[in-house]
Amino acid sequence: MRTRAVAFVFQMKPKNLSPSREFFVFLSGVVLILAYWILVKPLNPGPGYFEDFCIEMSRRAMSDSIERFGKPTFVTDLFMAPFGMPVPFFSWSIERDWMGAWFWKWNKFFPFIWAYFLASLFLTYAALGYIFKKMKLSASWAWAIAALICVFNIPRHFKIWYHIEYLAQHWLVISIFLDAWIWAKWTRERKWSWILELWRAFLILAVLGTPGYFWAMSALVWMILRLSMLLSLRKPQGMSLQIEGSWRAAILPSVLCLLWLSFELRWFIPLITEMRKLGTVSQGLGWWANIGYVFRPLWLDILAGPLAFSHILAPLDRPETVVTAGWFYWVPAVTALVLLRKKAGGSGLKTVFPFVLLLVLTIAYFASEPIFKQVRWLIHWPMQHLVPFMSFFRATSRWGIVLPYFLGAIIILSWPELSAWAKALYKRRPKMVNAVVAVFALSSIAEAAWLFHPVMMQPPLASSMVSLLDQVRAKPGTTVLDMPFCVAGGNGVCTAEQCPNYPLSTVSGCLSSWHDKKIYGLYQARLAPEQCQYYGKAPFTHWFSAWKEQRCLSDDEWQEFCTYLEGQPDISSILIYPDIWKAAGHPACRAEIEQRLGAPLAESVFLARPTRGGAGSDPSRIWLFPGKCSTQAR
Repeated sequence: MRTRAVAFVFQMKPKNLSPSREFFVFLSGVVLILAYWILVKPLNPGPGYFEDFCIEMSRRAMSDSIERFGKPTFVTDLFMAPFGMPVPFFSWSIERDWMGAWFWKWNKFFPFIWAYFLASLFLTYAALGYIFKKMKLSASWAWAIAALICVFNIPRHFKIWYHIEYLAQHWLVISIFLDAWIWAKWTRERKWSWILELWRAFLILAVLGTPGYFWAMSALVWMILRLSMLLSLRKPQGMSLQIEGSWRAAILPSVLCLLWLSFELRWFIPLITEMRKLGTVSQGLGWWANIGYVFRPLWLDILAGPLAFSHILAPLDRPETVVTAGWFYWVPAVTALVLLRKKAGGSGLKTVFPFVLLLVLTIAYFASEPIFKQVRWLIHWPMQHLVPFMSFFRATSRWGIVLPYFLGAIIILSWPELSAWAKALYKRRPKMVNAVVAVFALSSIAEAAWLFHPVMMQPPLASSMVSLLDQVRAKPGTTVLDMPFCVAGGNGVCTAEQCPNYPLSTVSGCLSSWHDKKIYGLYQARLAPEQCQYYGKAPFTHWFSAWKEQRCLSDDEWQEFCTYLEGQPDISSILIYPDIWKAAGHPACRAEIEQRLGAPLAESVFLARPTRGGAGSDPSRIWLFPGKCSTQAR
């Protein structure tokens, strides 16, 4: 009897909402998304000026290539002397950087990433609401759940503005839930729609226009789901597989596939060309996560203070390692798994099998526990070699961003069982259900409070700092020499030798987006050894040594320094950071600097270490000098 009831709930059409009521629910979701978006708005109105906050470098490089060549290239004159250096390993995102380049040309102070994030949220919301309605959820539940999935992602929240390349996840999220819809039709109705597969093909292409981390995620979901479909091809209970689709319905996804392919090939051909020139790039795995964090309730920290056990809880808000989806997802997902068992009258765990498998693979991939270390090769070796682009996953714990989506897919696929069970239980024991719902609602509100936790931000630059950078921009000459500058890759290549005082010394590259001059050095997601060779000789090796040892230049090194400047007429300014190259801040060394370069043309400070909420810390000084040694010092 129960099985029939479940089947009936799945097959029946949802009660039609009045247009005004559905619009109210839809609009409430829009308001929720807008409120969250406003909550996390960046404090700094201009480009970033420290490490991962200065993602504008890739947009600036693309803007430069479009302006000079009229097409995307991955060789730039903006960074790393000698200029004309290939930079294929920035955190490129074709969609973001191509659009962002045009905004950069128009107004580099326009908060493009924030606007792009809003567009991503709304696109995801509209697509998920549509998919959930097609999966036979009522309109109210479809829009409500779609809005919650768009907003309630704690791992993503703590990456905002620190790893901003992971903010816009729309194509990846839509891919996951489109596959959930395809799987629901396959298991529940024994139907396969080649039109939906065409849309999935478009999404595969679309995901390739987003950061590389998403490529492997999308490919893994596609592979696991299709393998599951092949393994379940036998006909249950004499049912035959129905194939759905019409040529008219295929026109739009086919056209979009062709348009997107032509757009992306224009990028990928030069990108792959430059990558092949640099050869194999090392990127070892790291940044594991504690498996306990996966299941840790987000409301636990609220109790930790009053009950005096906060000292034993590791912080949740570290951008690299947060993997906690929250009990908001785990409770209904685990309940669904219990209800799906055939012994409980459900349709069987096959209904959610691909997403349970994805959940297990994801957790095993980033888990740090000894038991996983012993058998890690059973997970990592096959995934690294069988899943395209899996080598992007150097920081394994960044998989935390997909946990809410896999859990959400399990909940959506189990909706017939969940809704039928809840309605039946409410009829029998309404008071108990009300009490349980109230407790769950309170715990969910407590967990949602983490979304109000301040995210990593940078405060605006001081007016004196903006004025200093304006002076740099106005000076004749194309290039700025920063002391120190940095040559480093996120994969560790060159960093120890050519980026002393990492990550503070990355600021020199970021400030180039403010003064618009070419700079020395390069900091990007990956580097190949070939990109470091130019700096493996004098005078650079002497500078790196001084910066690393926190000493002033010797007399011979000062003479070498001035001789080098004499042969570089394009250097317009020298920027010295005495709180990074600390020796420069000592009175004796500063006297030597001024003896060679003269008195500083301007001085200011910036807040070098962003904090939660953007208050800033560790004021760091900056001095502006001319680009040549004085006549007496030559």
